[in-house]
Amino acid sequence: MKKVLLYILFLLVLPMAGFAQPGTDEQLAAQYFQQGDYERAILYYEKLYKQQPNDYYYEQLFKSHLELGDLETARALAKDRMRRNNNDPRYPVDLGTVLKKSGENEKAQKEFDRALKMMSADQGSIRTVANAFLKYNEFDLALQAYERGQRALQGAISFHFEISGIHAMKGDVPGMVNSYLDLLGTNDAYIQSVQNGLSRYLDFELQDGRTEILRTELLRRIQRDPSRTIFQELLIWMYIQQKDLNAAFIQSKALDKRMDEGGARLMELAGIADANGDHATAYKCYDHVIGLGRHDANYQLARIGAVHTRYLELAAEPEPLLADLLDLDNRMASTIGELGMGKQSLELLRERAHLKGYYMEQRPEAIALLNEAMEITGLENTTKGELKLELGDLYLLGGDIWEASLLYSQVDLDFKYDVLGHEARLRNAKVSFYSGDFLWAQAQLQVLKSSTSKLIANDAMELSLRITDNLGVDSNAVPLSYFARAELFRVQHLYDRSLLTLDSLDKEFPMHSLGDDILYERYRIAMARRQYTEAGGYLEKVLELYPNDILVDNALLDLGLLYEDYIKDPEKAKGWYEKLLFEQTKSIFVPEAREQYRKLHGDAPNAPPEQRPPSPQP
Repeated sequence: MKKVLLYILFLLVLPMAGFAQPGTDEQLAAQYFQQGDYERAILYYEKLYKQQPNDYYYEQLFKSHLELGDLETARALAKDRMRRNNNDPRYPVDLGTVLKKSGENEKAQKEFDRALKMMSADQGSIRTVANAFLKYNEFDLALQAYERGQRALQGAISFHFEISGIHAMKGDVPGMVNSYLDLLGTNDAYIQSVQNGLSRYLDFELQDGRTEILRTELLRRIQRDPSRTIFQELLIWMYIQQKDLNAAFIQSKALDKRMDEGGARLMELAGIADANGDHATAYKCYDHVIGLGRHDANYQLARIGAVHTRYLELAAEPEPLLADLLDLDNRMASTIGELGMGKQSLELLRERAHLKGYYMEQRPEAIALLNEAMEITGLENTTKGELKLELGDLYLLGGDIWEASLLYSQVDLDFKYDVLGHEARLRNAKVSFYSGDFLWAQAQLQVLKSSTSKLIANDAMELSLRITDNLGVDSNAVPLSYFARAELFRVQHLYDRSLLTLDSLDKEFPMHSLGDDILYERYRIAMARRQYTEAGGYLEKVLELYPNDILVDNALLDLGLLYEDYIKDPEKAKGWYEKLLFEQTKSIFVPEAREQYRKLHGDAPNAPPEQRPPSPQP
């Protein structure tokens, strides 16, 4: 009985084993093929192809023979496939490829011509033939396929994208540019797609022969058909990518006039110019809109924008002249007076308060302006909360830390479960820290560690750890009190007093655990004074002396930003971003460092070159 049961089980398992075998063969074949072991791959693919002669097994078998240089077998395989499927143009391409590799170029060309003739006036057939040629880098033949197909379809289907891509792969920049512009000529709606395609193959930061080809062709088409404004739109876009904003201004002004847009295009360009620090071009844009004399929304925004640009310009200077500050203050007052006190002038009011409070040492006047701003009708509660925080900062700047704390507490209560409330609580915890009430500060920080804002949670964690690590087992709060006082002086822009306090701390408590925090405070003061080289030195000391401290990832990111934005050394900036990405993988700053690195490098630091877009040659 036992033998009978075993026999029945054997009969049941046998078909299952036979059924599983093809799957196993296919896995082995694919594994050997991927490893480049084509001889073993052929053993399995031949077996699979005999059992099931489908396209996939044929392609893998054909590629394996080509890779091994077994051209005779590959030729026989392609001919056999043609006999089985005499209407499929892919197989003459395969045969032609074998013949070309064998040196029989005339015969190869006949097979390629046969494939092109077999192509029907159908979108799928045209793509099939073109892709068959692309598989073997036969770019010219793939172009012929698309161009013939486009003529056969009589414009019903456009292959301009595919044609442009092939020109790019060939390194034919003029061909690529013309194909993209031909596409744009058929329909203005393709502009975004054309911009994406051009960005993929051209580096607009390098004003070289490639981008000059695009500029020349755009100008030629604009002159040939001035009524087609889409090419002028693309030219403006190109100048913006190149950060040649003055050239973009000239074209935008002409187009704005032709289209009677009332300055809308120039307002957009002014914002781009301000974001790139090109305040001169921003001025030109705003002045042109103001000069139109149309007292509409754009006119009001241009009046505000011109003053805002001047504010940005002065804020970027290490030490703005008092005469310039007074002139800007008068312009702000005049503009607010003309436009009236309302929501449209709110940002200008806030900037004027900041100018008076932080640059002109007129804090009572700044406080009065913010109080006036809060009386504007129709303000959202969130905006009022933000204004209260700014008021609190001004009181803190003036030394009235308790009034600042009261305002922060009000915002905390009004927005208890909102990020704005968390920000208010963080500022209040800092007030407690500055006043030496470390335990109360710690209690508030504990709640903020779980804030939905990662930056607030991170700041809360850092301050909490600073208190915990430096309060001392004997509750000696003196060193931490020195540090808190120095930080408050720095926040109040009393930099000399802050540095004197830090010097006293270093002298009285040498080798204290606050050493890294002291270096970071010195860095912040150097940055505020525009002493960028000195600021970088303090950060590098943090990395050198405290390589395992919590501030290491902060220092790496800040060094990258310092060298990128202020010292203007992108190579060193990339080096600091790389160190953060590879050595501080769990840091909250990794996404920002990756974004900055990609902006400088063009791709992720570990991306192999073959994954990056090809660069066509002129």
